[in-house]
Amino acid sequence: MKRFSCFQLDAANESLWRDAKQLPLAPKPFAVLRYLVENPQRLVTHDELLDALWPETYVQPQVLRTYVLELRKLLGDDPDEPLFIQTVPKRGYRFVSKVTTVKQDTAEVAGFRIVGRDMELEKLDSDLERAAKGIRQLIFITGDAGSGKTALVDAFCNRACSDDGVRMARGQSVEGFGGKEVFYPVREALAQLNEHEKMSQLLGRLLPAWFGKKSEAETKTPGLGEICEAVEAFAQNEPLLLVLEDLHWADASTLDFLSALARRRGSPKLMVLASYRPVEIDGQHPLKGLKEDLFTRRLCCEITLGPLNRASVSEYLLQQLNASVLPAGLASFVHQHSEGNPLFMAATFEHLRSQSLIVSKGNKWQLSVPLAEIELGIPDGLLGMIELQLARLNENERRLLEAGSIVGAIFPAWAAAAALKADVLDVEDEYASLARRTRLLNAAGQDELPDGTRSTFYVFAHGLFREALYARQSAARRAERHRRVAERLKSLFTDSEAMIASELAHHYEAAGCWKQAIEALQLAADTAASRDADHAARELLRRALNLSENLKIEERKITERVLSNRLKKYVEYIPAQLA
Repeated sequence: MKRFSCFQLDAANESLWRDAKQLPLAPKPFAVLRYLVENPQRLVTHDELLDALWPETYVQPQVLRTYVLELRKLLGDDPDEPLFIQTVPKRGYRFVSKVTTVKQDTAEVAGFRIVGRDMELEKLDSDLERAAKGIRQLIFITGDAGSGKTALVDAFCNRACSDDGVRMARGQSVEGFGGKEVFYPVREALAQLNEHEKMSQLLGRLLPAWFGKKSEAETKTPGLGEICEAVEAFAQNEPLLLVLEDLHWADASTLDFLSALARRRGSPKLMVLASYRPVEIDGQHPLKGLKEDLFTRRLCCEITLGPLNRASVSEYLLQQLNASVLPAGLASFVHQHSEGNPLFMAATFEHLRSQSLIVSKGNKWQLSVPLAEIELGIPDGLLGMIELQLARLNENERRLLEAGSIVGAIFPAWAAAAALKADVLDVEDEYASLARRTRLLNAAGQDELPDGTRSTFYVFAHGLFREALYARQSAARRAERHRRVAERLKSLFTDSEAMIASELAHHYEAAGCWKQAIEALQLAADTAASRDADHAARELLRRALNLSENLKIEERKITERVLSNRLKKYVEYIPAQLA
């Protein structure tokens, strides 16, 4: 972005600003102003200006005078004592104001600065500097859904194109469209360049099949070499930032284009950003082999976006609330429930705000409900995205994940096998395969069972996936699977049930097996009492007492009497002055 006096000229967005107000300016006079501003303090002849803005097209020089008059009126410039545009009679014009280049030092998207990606942005900045020196760059940006790939690209493009002289072309692959139109994202990107008259003429000459006049256009698709040459032609004098997003859905021709462009010799000022989700790429996907080959040959690099830390979440919340201080525990709560996933973080925050769980009182933000009492569930807007990912799995894969969700965000394979009434060795193999092919879950170590066998633990990539998988099962199916897990637990830990009494109680309660759940809670209370944890024992017995309401009348009375007598042993000490 160029600044002169109180004006800012934004070449990327073709806009002119005075202070914080955008000024109305048509494309042609803007092009004249841009060229003059980019060449300050020197004579720009009529011929140079016409050749630069209308190549291969005859335009009357009088047109320039019309545009300059319009610019002077807009800038408030006096032709007799010019502050900006000086006329050199019969020769041309000179831009006489001091021009400075302004680079945005923050990555802003939709008015907000993205958080937690400073290192990635610095890396991209240095890559762009190398590209500007004629060292072509290819950077893969990878991460799971919601990791912030698009936000990072938006932020970088925003700051990169704030510097005059950097052109940008951006295309995106579309799910299910890859095999229907070859080079789709490439053509979409180049079409953005076609919107500018000077570049449109160049594209029409280099790629007539796509951008030539209809009467001249050929029906065949341009060759791979032709497309590469066209892209490089735009990167000869000024840096070109080519962005291709969601390449996991790209057609084979687009991947061939990327491969050829990375391997070509020459020194265009070219930087290519290519984003994709690794979870969408299995061992047979051509993009996987392409990236590995280019990486081995040092023709590309990769930026992998991981989860945000708690400090970044806190920064995001402060920014969204326009506050200097957050309610105690809010940042930790949002970080815990989103697990640092930027999309989930934003959805969690919006859910809290839309439900008025965060309120402003006296210029200070407060929680309307204690954090411990908030049952977040799956925030609005995320369930559809999660269901979309689950829909890409086959029925058996979804069944395996649903079985694991019965236990929790972390679960052992043996428990899932019990829930499915399946052979544990077969289930172990299926989970190992699923973890290799997707990023929905990961292996998390092994545990040795009382019978001497070992079983692998798995953890869901995000707790919200577990909640969605659990919720999509019918109540009856969930109850039956909880019962099966409880029975398997009980058989594995025969004679040592006290060790797993709390887990037994949880599964029996979820299964609606009230008598067994109460017995397990009493056993857990005995265990707590033996460890001098009277408070824990009291809470367990109270929970059992609440569950007894589900028993038949006679059985309930007996159970309530027994539990009440046991509770008397753990009466809380109340100081006399408070009694």
